[in-house]
Amino acid sequence: MNSLTVVTIAAILIAMGPLALTLYQTASAQYTTGQDTGALSVEEQLRLAKEKVANAQQAGAYGSGTSMFGGNISTTLAITGGLVAIFGAVAAAFIVMSRHKKSVSA
Repeated sequence: MNSLTVVTIAAILIAMGPLALTLYQTASAQYTTGQDTGALSVEEQLRLAKEKVANAQQAGAYGSGTSMFGGNISTTLAITGGLVAIFGAVAAAFIVMSRHKKSVSA
């Protein structure tokens, strides 16, 4: 290996060290509550999870994390149909535009 390759690999490893430490801290932070109340038992975690699900199923609780398939089937079909229509129309427009492409001479 020439010296430029060795220096490049060393620089990459030095730069990745702090990045790896930062990513580890970020990934482990999502599993903590931020409160020093001790470890919750499995029963307490299950009770809290059931409360969260019950809160999400209340009327008007729509948004990120709310189950799309847990409610009415007609609402799910309407949303799915709308998305298929929108993305299908965009795909069809691109296909039509690509077939009517005019060649430009330089």
